Amino acid sequence: MSALHTLDVRLYEALAGAGLSATERDRVIDLCDFVVDMVPGSGLPHPGRTTRTAVHLLVGETVPALDAQVRGDIARLCEVAVVRGL
Repeated sequence: MSALHTLDVRLYEALAGAGLSATERDRVIDLCDFVVDMVPGSGLPHPGRTTRTAVHLLVGETVPALDAQVRGDIARLCEVAVVRGL
């Protein structure tokens, strides 16, 4: 199982009870994958924190109906993925 696939599974689990449409859920997953893939190679300081903040902001703007607690949970999942080198 690839690292991004593992992250996607965890994200789907976190989003399971969020009441999002399939399109919104897929949009969140795509945003998370994009940020997790982009940040480590960007040379930005604190890649984990940068990832968490970017995911939190982008998801909040793209899917405003998503509960803030769930948004924070998925942002932390993405942060951990970057810090652990997924």
